[in-house]
This record gives sequence, C-alpha cells and structure tokens, in this order.
Amino acid sequence: MKVLHINSFDKKGGAETVFKLSRSNKATENYCGFVKTKDLTENPDILFRSWENDNKLSGTINYIFSIYNYRLLRSFLKKVEIDVIHLHGFFSSISPSILLAIKKTKQIKKIKVVQTLHDFHLICPNASLYNYNKKIICEKCVGKKIKLDILFENCDRRGWIHSIIKGIRSFAANNILTHREIVDEFICPSNFLKSKLIQDGIDEKRIAVIRNPIVSLDNTTIPKKKNIICYFGRFSKEKNLDFLINAFTIWKEKINNDFQLLFIGEGEEEENLKFLAHQSLTKENVSFKNYLPYKELVNTIKEVKYLAMSSMCYENFPMSIVEGMSLNILPIVPSIGGMKESVEILLQFGKTYLPNNIESWIESINFLENNYEEQLQKLIHSKKKITEELSVKKYYDSVRILYSS
Repeated sequence: MKVLHINSFDKKGGAETVFKLSRSNKATENYCGFVKTKDLTENPDILFRSWENDNKLSGTINYIFSIYNYRLLRSFLKKVEIDVIHLHGFFSSISPSILLAIKKTKQIKKIKVVQTLHDFHLICPNASLYNYNKKIICEKCVGKKIKLDILFENCDRRGWIHSIIKGIRSFAANNILTHREIVDEFICPSNFLKSKLIQDGIDEKRIAVIRNPIVSLDNTTIPKKKNIICYFGRFSKEKNLDFLINAFTIWKEKINNDFQLLFIGEGEEEENLKFLAHQSLTKENVSFKNYLPYKELVNTIKEVKYLAMSSMCYENFPMSIVEGMSLNILPIVPSIGGMKESVEILLQFGKTYLPNNIESWIESINFLENNYEEQLQKLIHSKKKITEELSVKKYYDSVRILYSS
C-alpha cells in the first residue's frame, strides 16, 4: 500500500512528531510532502513552498490558495500511483490549495483520503475555538455551514486584517473546495474533538478516535524528584503562561516552600514572560530554558515533580501530559477540553483546576502535595497500561486498519 503523508513541516511541534511517526510505518510504502526549513535533514518527495517568505500581497494570496503547491501536488499524483493520502496540518503554510489537487485526482483515480486533525481549523476559521481579541472561548462558527463570524468578531491575535484573511481562507476551503467532502475519514486524537465535529454536522461514522502515540521511555532512569513545577511548549498568548507566574507567586507567598517554576520553549510571549517573572516577588525561583531537542528535554525534565498547563483555549490532546507521565511527572491542568479529558478520563491521576482561577490552582497544587505518594502510586500503577494503549505499534495497527477499510 502506497501512502502519501502531507504536513506543513517535518519538525516543529506535536503535529510534526505524529507526522514523522506516521510515515515511519514500515508496513506501508511511504511518501511525504512538507515545507523546507533551515534544519531540514531529509529531502521530501514533494517540497512545498510556504507563503511566509513572500511579500505581503503574494503572501496573502498564497496563504489562501497557492497555485505553486496546487500544481506541485497535482503533478506528483499524476506520476505516482498512491493508494492513500494522509493529511496532517497543511492550512498554516501549504494552504488549502492542495485540496483542489486531491479533489481533481479523486475524480480519475481511486484514492482514499484521511486526515489527522491536530487543531480545530475544520470547524473554526481561527483553528482554536478561541477569540484572542476578547480572550474567551468562542464556538460561534460551530454548526454553521458558512463560518464568517471571524470577520466581525476579530478573533485572530494579530487583528482585523488577519481575521478577515482567515475568514476568506476558511470560506475557500469549506465552501468552495469542500474540504470535508474530499476527506473520507477524520482521525481525532481525543473524544472531545470528535464531539465537536459531530456538533458541526460531520457523520460520526467518518470519525475515528486514534490517540497520538508516545515513544516508550521505559529504559529511562528516573531519578528522585525535585520540587520543580514545569511547563514546556510554545510561549504564546493562548497558553496563558503569565497566569502560572502569578499563581505560583501568590502560592509561594501563602505557603513558604522551596519550589521552582521552570519554563522550557520559545515563542512571541517570551520577553513578556521574562519581564513579568523579573518583576515578581519570586523572581529567584522562576527560570527559563530555550527549546530543547527531545532527548535533551527528557534529561532536563526527568527530575521535575509537576507538569503545569494554563491554556485558555481547549487544546486537543496535549502530548506533554502523557510524555510527562512516562517520566513520573504529575499533571496540573485547566478543567477544559482535551486537557480535562486527558487527566480525568485517560490518566485518572494528577489534578485539574478552574481555568484562570488562582485560588483553584492553589487548591489543586496543595492537593497534589498533600497526596503526592498516593497520586504517584496511581501513576506508576497505570503507566504500563496507558503506555501500551498509546504505543506506536497500536497506532500503526489502528491507522493501517483505517487505510484499508
């Protein structure tokens, strides 16, 4: 079986990790297409272009529809016989133009198309079910055939112009190119996302819940834990990381302790977070590290006691939670979306708290401290079962069945 895997990039974040694992499946003959980055270590079969290097006018056009990427994929599909196209993230850099190439190819060739959804772009023009302007969760477009509320709500964090462009791109993909009709089956990493797709009108029979796999770390020596609370990932506004600094500071004022707060990553909020940390009363206890490759990250966080998240948006299936579990790190996360599902349903250890509520966060961290050994034993008891449930082998098997069905 010949499978073409498409994603915006080969290295960047969680979606890229799953993309890489998907095309490492030796049970299929794999091809891939993505955008070239500076640290590109391999040559893809299809080298797409990104609008990000264009001037404003051509960049805007290519953000909505890239003729170059359309022609590139169309030419490849004419030359190479492909049985399955597995889409991942492509909206951000490749653009919806590849949907037209797939649509035209499906008219003359029998090809199955599946897509792993790593965000909410299919049901939300802003891809996050979050309004950055109002700083609130927003589901106004869910269930609507024409999703143009972003034009009036100014949802994008960069302002009106970007909101309008995103609205046009969404209309082009959903209503002109018929995105959801081109894809035969959607893969959701969480039941939460599946429920939102059903709410938007997609037939449940076309949705498969296949959780993102994790690479087993059973051979990793896990040392004794230190009093460290850690966040690792992107430093962006929706992650609400200033909340963590404020909550941590107030907690330290109320309860004298030797805990450290560690941030690992990079993003547009980095300078603001460092400034806020420097101004806080606990500045000596807050530290930052740059983005780390996976093996270095593991070595850095294996002594961490708690993984903290503070996102104002739903999230989908945060890989950091289960990656932390593999290193005996207990999670403390907001009780919404995929974060709530991961902790309360999948893991059943760690603690959730009311979003953006400092008192609730303090109650949760105190609960974990007062019941640490009990929570740790729950983690250790469940880890083998969860690791098997999220194994790469099980992921391959599930995806292969989906390809063939």
